[in-house]
Amino acid sequence: MNSNVSQSGAMVDATGAKTNVAELSKVRRAIAVLALSLGCFSFVSTELMPVGVLPSMAAGLNVSLGAAGYLVTCFAFLVALTATPLTSLFGHINRKALMAALLAVCCVGNLVTYVAPNYAIVLVGRVMVAAAIGVFWSTAVVTAVHLVSARNAIRATSIVFGGVSLATVLGVPAGTILGEHEGWRAVFAALAVLSLLVFVAIAWSVPAVRITNASIGGAMSRVLKSGRLMAIFVTTAFIVMGNFLAYTYIAPYLEQIAHQTASQTSVMLLIYGGAGVISNFAIGPFAARSLRGCLITITLMLAISLIIMNTAAVSYHSMVVAFAIWGAAYGALPVLLQTSVFKHASVIEGGADAATSINVAVFNAGIGLGALIGGLIINHAGPHIIPAASAGLVILGLIVILVTGERRAR
Repeated sequence: MNSNVSQSGAMVDATGAKTNVAELSKVRRAIAVLALSLGCFSFVSTELMPVGVLPSMAAGLNVSLGAAGYLVTCFAFLVALTATPLTSLFGHINRKALMAALLAVCCVGNLVTYVAPNYAIVLVGRVMVAAAIGVFWSTAVVTAVHLVSARNAIRATSIVFGGVSLATVLGVPAGTILGEHEGWRAVFAALAVLSLLVFVAIAWSVPAVRITNASIGGAMSRVLKSGRLMAIFVTTAFIVMGNFLAYTYIAPYLEQIAHQTASQTSVMLLIYGGAGVISNFAIGPFAARSLRGCLITITLMLAISLIIMNTAAVSYHSMVVAFAIWGAAYGALPVLLQTSVFKHASVIEGGADAATSINVAVFNAGIGLGALIGGLIINHAGPHIIPAASAGLVILGLIVILVTGERRAR
């Protein structure tokens, strides 16, 4: 029986009878939300994995560090271009079939990367996964929120985005370690296996429901006319650009500026990701009390961590502190930004999927631009400039938050 889910959380079957989502087993709903989180983990690990194995990928494919970094750039730009149109095209498909199909594409894309004989074929595999992640990311959070009660919406958002944070704390560091011992191709083989396992989990747990919203196309113009949502999108762009300008090239930065070994780099990535996971799940209660206050505080923390990076590079323990602050700040930001999107999109009919797809597009455009700018910097001036450039972009995002708040107050 085909079912739809209304924005109020009710499932509507083919006969028009309504069934509340709460009637689903609590265990089934919990597992479904966790499976969606694992889906984010698989996709984001795939997206960011070149960061952890950048030197070995560059050497194996016989390209420069900047060109290897562009595997992240091209991926992110494609997500930015396709997230909204593909979500609009496929968003009507029931969520079990949609999510499972997207994980299948992720699995095949990683297999293509694993067997790729050259840089061009690696790009083909990356393109496949990039086309799928935009739709998954746009719909996974919305699906999770519809599977829980309203009071658990922020928690569900945190759990799904926890997959993003876990990709940095487990995915990228684990891939870095595996790449050191077995080569970078083994990393993408492991990601293919992981995607297959998550495919099975989603196919079993996520209910075959449709989210009955107004079409994304119809809601898009209303979303784009919202000053508050546009401010969030601009803030997201600056913050994500700043973060990934530094994060994409953190391995060569730690090697050349901080003079750290590959194993020490893995530890730093672990600290970054671990702090991010903690803040991702801890930020919910604070965000419920003061969403804007949390956003200002966390963005300021991110800027400070990047500003002190070069100074901290002289000491291993100082770098541990800087990476802990950096990771904690960035780990909380996706939850805060997406919750802000939900808050202001909720007053627009059909606004959740539309606004989320735009936010995903902006987020990934920020990743791509950050990686692109970082590649230009590292190729022409070296890695020592990267932290200051990153901090500057984050500060621009902070200024947008502050200015937007002042205008609202007036």
